[in-house]
Amino acid sequence: MSKKNPPLSKPKKPVKKDWHRKDIIAAICKTGTNLSQLSFSLGYKAGVLLNALHGPAPKYERLIAEHLGKKPQQLWPSRYHDDGTPRSGRGERGLGRYKAKFNGSAKRRNVNLTGAR
Repeated sequence: MSKKNPPLSKPKKPVKKDWHRKDIIAAICKTGTNLSQLSFSLGYKAGVLLNALHGPAPKYERLIAEHLGKKPQQLWPSRYHDDGTPRSGRGERGLGRYKAKFNGSAKRRNVNLTGAR
């Protein structure tokens, strides 16, 4: 008698896919502008907003999403937690070290200060 083994892992949630970069560019073009013009209008150089299409860049993702009238997690769900905070990048990496370093309780020990004792 052979019994079927129960599955070892729970069923996975369906993965939400990010918008393809060409879909994002097309959506921006439908608004009557392009990424370069959008960058200039926001006070950046021409190719700055392209950074969001190639990798996580929460600041630029937010600017593109606001222009399209959406939330960044709707365009790039794989880059955000369920609560809307960035999943990767500076928003998450090294945060514990940063808090420990700058929470005010640690003494600052800069050996290059002259005359300070």
